[in-house]
Amino acid sequence: MILKIIKTTHNFCLISILIFCFSQNRALSASKEPIISVLILKDKKIRIRSDRSIPLTIKGQRFSNKKIKGLTLKKQNNGTTLNFDKNKQKSYYLKNEEKFVVRSSDRRGIWVGQKRYAGKLNLFIRENDILVVNVLGIEKYLGSVVGSEMPAKWPLEALKAQAIASRTYALKQKGNPLYDIDSTNKNQVYIGLEAGTHRTKRAVNSTRSLVLIYKNKLINSLFHSSSAGMTENSQDVWKNKYPYLSSVKDFDKSNPKLRWNKKFTQSQLQNLFPSIGVINKIEILDVTSTGRVKNVRIHGEFGTDQISGVDIRKRMNLKSTLIRFKFIEDNENKSSDKSPKLFPTNSSENQPLTHIVRVGDTLILIADQYDVSVEAIVALNNIKNSSLINIGQRLLVPRNTLNSSSSDKILVVSGYGSGHGVGMSQWGAKYMANKGEKANAILKHFYKGVEIKPFKKYFL
Repeated sequence: MILKIIKTTHNFCLISILIFCFSQNRALSASKEPIISVLILKDKKIRIRSDRSIPLTIKGQRFSNKKIKGLTLKKQNNGTTLNFDKNKQKSYYLKNEEKFVVRSSDRRGIWVGQKRYAGKLNLFIRENDILVVNVLGIEKYLGSVVGSEMPAKWPLEALKAQAIASRTYALKQKGNPLYDIDSTNKNQVYIGLEAGTHRTKRAVNSTRSLVLIYKNKLINSLFHSSSAGMTENSQDVWKNKYPYLSSVKDFDKSNPKLRWNKKFTQSQLQNLFPSIGVINKIEILDVTSTGRVKNVRIHGEFGTDQISGVDIRKRMNLKSTLIRFKFIEDNENKSSDKSPKLFPTNSSENQPLTHIVRVGDTLILIADQYDVSVEAIVALNNIKNSSLINIGQRLLVPRNTLNSSSSDKILVVSGYGSGHGVGMSQWGAKYMANKGEKANAILKHFYKGVEIKPFKKYFL
């Protein structure tokens, strides 16, 4: 009887140990974070070094875990050369398509130029450039991304919303052959370890593994700085329509750079549009429901050029497509602080223009923008109370036919907001957080119909 009890107890212990080990393995598996590869530099000369005395290791076709203090890669006419800090006199000549891996055991990271990075570096030798790709855990990466994309002093709930949006966006990009994501605002900004602070790391750790899901898939969690009152529908900026990226109210009026101007001389314009000569008019062909430019026609002495709002923003390096155009005299530009007037959006000389009321608009400001009188706008729209206009309201504005352009004038682009206007507004997130809203509520406001769940591989 005693032997039977001992045997039973022994079996029970074995089962308990097995269950415990299985549970531990599941916990470890669940806690294992995804790896992200980020293009941090593409150049013809690369400088990499260790922090202080802890050496780096380099591994590749020619080297097997070689200990080094630093290295320099340089593109020259005769190919790519590699020099190590220990023996700068000796040069290795590299072939195209060669790859190296640089690692460090130092928690302070690896220096690439003037920036430090955690994880390891993949170095790719290409015909025209040298690529440096940072490979690290997604959570480590996000500690820097949040601080790169949003001021660390902003409310914690806004930082947490940014962390979840950035985690989702990065994971959505996985699968490219050389790297998953770029480190510039082409994707999302990532400037290395210096951008990470206690607050950004807290925001990341408190939202660990959380992502945005729509119909059990990761969403394309786009975000931008400021939309000037209303975010944009995805299909009005790009061809793809995403139900969760629909236009919603923004709360970004606290942005000190909500309104902006940019000026272009005729010589600058001709460099941008060399085929059509002196530009005398930029005609807005159509706008989105929120007033952003969809297409324009540029008139010059040698013909016209039609271009999308997205393309003209890129070519002219504008903050957004919520823009209008006005040609003004050079002397006016030098002597007056008066805000430039908006150029007409309708090609017909007799048709009134359409203005969509934005945050901060008044009839006086609108009249000033179009160089017409307040009385003319009031009469055209049958406005009973001139002090009451609503955000999103469409107002007809009479055309000022005296507004013409010539080769001796400069172009002023007047704009609102910053970014493509799709998805989460960072300034809007800050406002909502200051009003006591939690990160989940902020995200569900800007991304319609989404769920917030821990990341699983089948979400990809």
